[in-house]
This record gives sequence, C-alpha cells and structure tokens, in this order.
Amino acid sequence: MDNKMTKELTQEQINEQAEEQAEKQLKKTLKTIKDNSSTPLLEKIYSKPKEYTKMVANGNSRGFLLWGNTGLGKTFAVFRAFEEMNKEFVYLSGHITPLELYQFLFRNKDQNIVLDDVNILNDEINLNMLKSCLADQPSIVNYNTTSPRLKVPNKFHFEGTIILLLNSKPRLNEDLRAVEGRVLTHELKLSYVDVIRVLYEISEQEYKGLTAEQRKEIMKWLEENTNQATECLNLRTLFQLYEMYKFDKDNWKELAKGQIKPNIYMDLILQGINSWNWCEETGKSTATYYRYKKKAQEQKISILPEFNEKPKAKAIEPKAVIEFEEEEIGYY
Repeated sequence: MDNKMTKELTQEQINEQAEEQAEKQLKKTLKTIKDNSSTPLLEKIYSKPKEYTKMVANGNSRGFLLWGNTGLGKTFAVFRAFEEMNKEFVYLSGHITPLELYQFLFRNKDQNIVLDDVNILNDEINLNMLKSCLADQPSIVNYNTTSPRLKVPNKFHFEGTIILLLNSKPRLNEDLRAVEGRVLTHELKLSYVDVIRVLYEISEQEYKGLTAEQRKEIMKWLEENTNQATECLNLRTLFQLYEMYKFDKDNWKELAKGQIKPNIYMDLILQGINSWNWCEETGKSTATYYRYKKKAQEQKISILPEFNEKPKAKAIEPKAVIEFEEEEIGYY
C-alpha cells in the first residue's frame, strides 16, 4: 500500500518531502552546534572565516568563498557564525544542475544561502548566474530556455547573499575570477602539524563510550602512524578510530591501518628520493615533482605561530632530509 502511494506522488511532492526532511536534519545539526563547544585552536583557525560569514549575514557583503582542508569543520564554523548572529540561512549540499540551481536561487532570492560542496564552479552557466546574483544593484538573473522543466519566471531580482564552501577551488578562469571579485574569499590551509594539534584538542572532549585514557591512546596511535603524506587526515578519521576501538578493543589497530592511506607521490618525496628517480617511479613530470616537494615543505609549517615553541604534537620526521634546490620552477 505504501509503495503504491509513493509511486503516485508527483515529482514536485517528492521534492517537497525531501526538502522537509533536509530542513529537519539542518535544525538537528544547528541544535548540536548549540549544545557543543569548539576548541581554542579551531576558534583561532576559523576566526577570520567566521567574521567574514558574519559580515555576509549582517548585509555588509554579498557573498563569501571559503575553501580548503576537508573534514575540519568549515560547515560547522559557518553554521556557528549564523547562530551567533541569530540569522537564518538556507543550506544546499551535493549535485545540482544549472536549471535546478536557477530555480533554487529564485525560490530563495531574498535569503542567506550556503552552498556546501555543490558542483557549480566548473560550469559557465552556473558562474554567469552567480555573477548576476552577486553583482552590484540591480542583481537581475536570467535563464532563457524552452525546457518545460522551468517552473519559475525566466528573470528575477536577487536580493540575498551566497556563501560557497569548497574542499578545493577549480582553476581560475575569467568567469570564476569575476565571481571572486564580488565576494570575500579565504583559503583554509592547515599543515599536518596544525591538523594533529586540532585532533589532540578534540580528543580531550568527551565521546560516548570512551574514557579519557582510551581517547588519549587512540590519538597517540594516530599521530605515530601518520605523517605529511597521509591523505584525508581529519575529524572523521579520528571518529572512525573511536568507533573501531568501541567495536573491537583487541583488534582496532589492525582495522585502523586500513583507513590510513598515504599519498604515494608525497610519500616518495618524504623518503628523500631525487627528482629523476621520482619521475621514473611515478611517470610524472619534473614540475609535478617540485609541486609535491613544495607541498611537503608547507606541511611542516604551522599557521599558528604562537604554538610553535612547544607544539603539542610533532610531525613524523621524513626518512631523509629534504633539501630544496634553488632552481625556480613554475607551479601550476
């Protein structure tokens, strides 16, 4: 009976139900933000992004583009900023077509919009819509099509704001450069050392089913078994290890090893391999070698200078000393 009723629903009704469910989940997330505190390091790292978000929420800027390290709280920080300002916003995450984006913008034309990891900056149509939305007044957005799927007017006046959250930013082109010129921008660029420090602070917070000593044991293992070449080292990694420990206290380390994955190109750099051998081993160019070498150096540099003298955690030393040649290489 239920399956039959579901089939009889129109696509519009299904979309409405999905939006209602998403709204409930968003409210649940916002309640979690109210009930949980941040950490001093996260507050330091996100101090500028939060202020930029508040500027947007307060109407002092039309938009904000924030990109960088994945899984370290970009979305949480933006949500918290809106919460602190007591301002409402509309949230969208995931895939969306240009036509659906236009209709979403129309339906929320006077709202604060947060687009989280939405695949829109590689598409010229999307970029042109963003340029129109973020232009100086009047912000008239057009979408000319003969498609019957367009359910809203093909022209409207956008009076809202837009915040874009990305893990990485596409290569600049003229349209993307024009969008950046209309909004506040900030790149979140944490070194390996910074990430370890953040995870240590997070590990000091309570986690259901684990004692302080158990969390300390897990975090110590995580530090000892990762380095600058480890991919996707973030809060999710730590919480995955927590759950593995709870699932099997005797075998959790073996389970955890399967989740710690090095970037093989960076790993070879950390081993001290020279450029010729690196290129032979990987099949990549010399320019790519130097790009990874530069990144390896950056992974040692903390953006939190006041913590440099007595770091809570140290990065694992590479197997060989990396000496940087004086030769200038173009990075791209």
